[in-house]
Amino acid sequence: MKTDIPAMNWVKTFEAAARLLNFSAAARELNMTQSAVSQQIKLLEHHLGDDLFIRKHRKITLTNSGLAYLPVVQSTLNNLQRRTADIFSPVGQGRLVLHVNYAFSYTWLSNNIHKFCTRYPEIRLQLVHSNWDRDFSENNHDLAIMNSSGHWPNLSLEPLIKTEITPFCSVKIAKLISQPMDLLSLPLIEVLGVSHSWDEWFEQFGIKMDPNQVIYHKVDTILAASLMVESGLGVMLAYPDLLMKQCLEGKLRAPFDAKINTKDNYYLAFPKDKPLTKSAIVFRDWLHEEMKALTSSSD
Repeated sequence: MKTDIPAMNWVKTFEAAARLLNFSAAARELNMTQSAVSQQIKLLEHHLGDDLFIRKHRKITLTNSGLAYLPVVQSTLNNLQRRTADIFSPVGQGRLVLHVNYAFSYTWLSNNIHKFCTRYPEIRLQLVHSNWDRDFSENNHDLAIMNSSGHWPNLSLEPLIKTEITPFCSVKIAKLISQPMDLLSLPLIEVLGVSHSWDEWFEQFGIKMDPNQVIYHKVDTILAASLMVESGLGVMLAYPDLLMKQCLEGKLRAPFDAKINTKDNYYLAFPKDKPLTKSAIVFRDWLHEEMKALTSSSD
């Protein structure tokens, strides 16, 4: 069997014939003669060194090899068609697959994506949510928005917000707080996997935490922590840039204007060795424009 890629016209002919299970119907669809379809299928089978069809009288069925090859061919042709449209169609058309961190989507993107869709109504969006590193490493999306310390091999990472955090709690709880020490009497919600900690925040006030005297609730996502805080359960450390809407709506409040820097950030990520589609480029420009306005308004 030859392992080099077969001729594209053979592959397209095979896809039509295998889908329709009829050489004559495939010929009509491809604007070819039935004999030309049959000839191209034979050339493809010879190239691959295996039969793709079982021919019995006027009926054809797929061999096991043909059954296995058809979804591979269809997936490849569909992807080629989509990528061709993304690259060569006018800006503002195409399909955009975004892999998005849950918290970023909940706190900002889902509330603002309508602006992008209004500007580019012909772009079809597909949002896929996740928090796990292994999911973001899969190359099945055009762009990703992730929370990270910035060390991802083979990815270009563009920071989106200011790398600073401060405590947040519900408005009701905020009324009970007058000094940083008061937070030690409340449940402290900590997100697993982040680089910052409550110890660091209290350290700037010269307060030493005693782990045995503090109630800790640990969660694995910032989204879960923010919903717990909104319900009135304790205090969390979070990014002011991302919680502006919740603060304006009266769901959350920062009891102190005391921030610490963190190594983590939300990043727009994409493979270094893969050119961006036009749809991805216009989304990238729009997102940075929005993030610049957001961070400027919080200064």
